[in-house]
Order: sequence, then C-alpha cells, then structure tokens
Amino acid sequence: MSIPLKLKIRLEFFLNNGLTHQEVVIMEKGKTESLLHIVLKLLAFLYFYKTQKRLIIEPSFRYRDFKPDLVSFKKPENPREVTSEVDIWIECKKVKISKLSTLVRYLPSASIYWFHLSQIITRKMKNEEVPPKVKLIGIEITKKDLALLESSILTQSPSWSVHRYEHSQFIIDTLHSEIHIKFQNIR
Repeated sequence: MSIPLKLKIRLEFFLNNGLTHQEVVIMEKGKTESLLHIVLKLLAFLYFYKTQKRLIIEPSFRYRDFKPDLVSFKKPENPREVTSEVDIWIECKKVKISKLSTLVRYLPSASIYWFHLSQIITRKMKNEEVPPKVKLIGIEITKKDLALLESSILTQSPSWSVHRYEHSQFIIDTLHSEIHIKFQNIR
C-alpha cells in the first residue's frame, strides 16, 4: 500500500542575464498519484517560470468538483469569484475530455492547458475531440531521462538546476544526470 509523501525540491534557474534564481517547491504525492504525474506537474511549473505568472501547485480549492494540478489567478490572492479570476488552469497526465470541455465552458476567460507526454496527447487527439480552446503541451523526454527525474524526486533533498535555452526546451541537471526536455505545442 502506498502512502502520501511530502516532497520538497530545490529549483535553481540559470537566467539568460547571468543571474540565478532559487525556489523551493513543496508538494504532496497522493496515495494513488504516480511519479509521472508529479514530474509532469513540475515540468509544467518550469514551463512558466520565466513569465510573471504566479502558479500555485495543488491548490486547496475545487471548482465544480474539479481541482487543477496548477492554477494562476489574475490577482495574487485566492479569489472570491473563481469564474472571472482564474487566469491559467493546468491539468497534467490523465484528464477526461469532458472535464476539459466543462472548464472551457465555465471559465471562458481562463487559459486551459493540458500537459502530458507528446505521444499520448497525439494518440488521445486521434480518438477524441479535445476542445479547441485547450492548449495542448506535449513533453518530449526519453524513457531513460524520465526514469532519472522520477528517481531524483525520491532522493532525500532533490535539486534541479535548470538551464534554459528557449521557451520550448531546457536542460535539467540533477545530481547525476543532464536531462533534455522539449515542449511541443501540439495545439
């Protein structure tokens, strides 16, 4: 039986101007949550790190019985009226198309993102109609590199150094590896 884990990871960003920025991210891995889901959430977080968006990982609120993996509000505090204040809603890994459709319908001013491995999103799109307003971000990573990121998360105090080259790709240095990540805007 798996148990929930509290994960704390140190992210060090090497910015283009030569400066570095450090951030500690704390998140919980639920009983049934896979390490892939955790990795995808962290990679989605990294995707937006250079923007001015303040992403909240695993927020405590629900909207229409849905809980985002990451969310950003138009104002920094938690809003009273979610419908008009959600700026970015992010889903990672498995998500039902009906959930995405509902989010698009009831959060018309929000940007809805779905992050998953590129080949899985592409396969899903062939079989189902994903709402056009949903931004699909495929992550291209080898199975070996994915396994290295997953094992890195389970170490006592993981630290990832992020070297960014452009918005669609970057390199993560872990304790033992250099991992290349590429984001593919599928739509």
